[in-house]
Amino acid sequence: MSMRPNIKYSIIVSAFIIVVVPIIFGLYMLNKVVDPDETMVTRTEVSPERITVKGGFADSISRYHGYSLSHHNNSLFIQIKGSKLPIGGSKDFTISFSNTYGNVDEIYLLGPSSNSKKKIWPNP
Repeated sequence: MSMRPNIKYSIIVSAFIIVVVPIIFGLYMLNKVVDPDETMVTRTEVSPERITVKGGFADSISRYHGYSLSHHNNSLFIQIKGSKLPIGGSKDFTISFSNTYGNVDEIYLLGPSSNSKKKIWPNP
């Protein structure tokens, strides 16, 4: 009889590992910052009211899942989030937001490390 609780415990732990670990791994992979060299920006528009960046990924499997912004010394930095998992998202992206930063002189894509940076506006 002492073996019964151990078997139930093993089944619960196994089910947890089979279900929860892939979900956590997938969510991590969906929010990964993409290296700028893996993207292709096709159009960047900057006006006093709005900033829009359009583009896609260099490979055929990556999917867009969001972005984050930062601003420093009249330069705007965009980190694109994506994944190599073919779950949700889209191959192309359109990032558009209100220009609350005032005078923007340059726009860069930032990667996961501070060394990976690509100027996208004005024309590099």
